[in-house]
Amino acid sequence: MEDFGSALEKNAADLTVMDVYDIAAVVGQEFERIIDQYGCEALSRLMPKVVRVLEILEVLVSRNSISPETEELRLELDRLRLERMDRMEKERKHKKELELVEDVWRGEAQDLLSQIAQLQEENKTLLNNLSIKECPVTEEDIQKQEGMTERERQVMKKLKEVVDKQRDEIRAKGRELTLKNEDIEALQQQFNRLMKINHDLRHKITVVEAQGKALIEQKVVLEASGQARQQEMGNLRQEVSRLKERLKEQGKVSTETEEPVGPPSPAQDHVTLKTKVMMLKIYDEQEEETDTPLPDASPTLRPSSRSNFQPESGIKRLCVLLQEPNMYTHTLILQTFRQEHRYTADICEMIFVTLDLDRP
Repeated sequence: MEDFGSALEKNAADLTVMDVYDIAAVVGQEFERIIDQYGCEALSRLMPKVVRVLEILEVLVSRNSISPETEELRLELDRLRLERMDRMEKERKHKKELELVEDVWRGEAQDLLSQIAQLQEENKTLLNNLSIKECPVTEEDIQKQEGMTERERQVMKKLKEVVDKQRDEIRAKGRELTLKNEDIEALQQQFNRLMKINHDLRHKITVVEAQGKALIEQKVVLEASGQARQQEMGNLRQEVSRLKERLKEQGKVSTETEEPVGPPSPAQDHVTLKTKVMMLKIYDEQEEETDTPLPDASPTLRPSSRSNFQPESGIKRLCVLLQEPNMYTHTLILQTFRQEHRYTADICEMIFVTLDLDRP
């Protein structure tokens, strides 16, 4: 009982789990006394709460009741873990360094071995050359040399085969390169020839375009002149048709008022004289036309220097004379033209047909 009381007298920071158990025993004894005096009903509500408080106290004390030795062990364990990790890291770095050093050493050893082998081969070659120069070679030395250099001969044979193969490949590449260069030169010549042909074709195209433009201009001029001539022919046809109708009307009127033929009147003499004067003018104009030089064969290739004015032709003047209202005058004029042979029979025939006149 005294031990249980001592647990209650301790400082709260010094309590242990066993002290909590002692306190629970003391509280249980007190509960038994109360139950013996007053019954269980008096403690039915208080008992669970006291038990819960004791449980909480046990948990809290167990958390804070770690002994110093346990704490030291825990710290030591953490320290050992850190040391182990550091040692493992150092070992790993040391291993890597050893591997690097080993690789470097192996490379250097390989280089040294290759240099030693090369020096040995050179030494053997020099010794052989020296022995050949100083003293005759015996069969034993030859056999010994052959036995010692059999492997070297195999290596040299392989190297020679490789060198020959590479030499053949180089020669083949050289021939192929020569063929390629020849092809390139041929293509360059063909390119230059095509460039020259292209230049000539461009020059020809330029000339043809200029000729085409000139021909187009000539075509425009010819079309304009053709249209002008067609318009003139149309106007002449209209004029002839109009004159033909007019002559027909005048012919009808003259037939109705025609009188017996008598001796020529002064009017007829005047018409005959006028006709002869007109014929002389036409004859002079025809002689002037025959004396003029022939026009250029290609007038459309250069601009015309002649003016648009043209002299009045004999046919036009003949038509003016035929506009006289007297049918007898018409017949007399045509007969005079035909008798003087200023126009051919075909032209006179056409005029007679057009004007519907009686032939002489």
